[in-house]
Amino acid sequence: MKARPLFAIAALFNFLVGIPMLVAYAPLARLLGLEGPPTVWFHVTAAIVIVFGYAYARIAQDPVKYRPYVLLGAIAKLALVVVIYGHWLNGTVPGPVALLVTADLVFALLFAAYLRTSPTPANP
Repeated sequence: MKARPLFAIAALFNFLVGIPMLVAYAPLARLLGLEGPPTVWFHVTAAIVIVFGYAYARIAQDPVKYRPYVLLGAIAKLALVVVIYGHWLNGTVPGPVALLVTADLVFALLFAAYLRTSPTPANP
């Protein structure tokens, strides 16, 4: 997959997840099987998801200039997957949430493939 569409899709995914986390908790909670009101940590996570969406949008605009953020994005997505899967296995996160972050696992693998196959720009 080419860099620009990959990171544009990643940005869109993050915005489509992060924005509802901030402004539409009730319908999102029903969809994902979440119980209770959102916590501060839920909203902090939403903000981070949106910030990373912005970073992916910037990478989509200029993959060479913003290449260093690709590794950061891959690490963040893998960390999120490990945390959510761990909680899912422990029974503290519902299955739909674990299913949703599977997309982050796919993106992390695609980001890693991009880093392996794209040339590192020469340092000036």
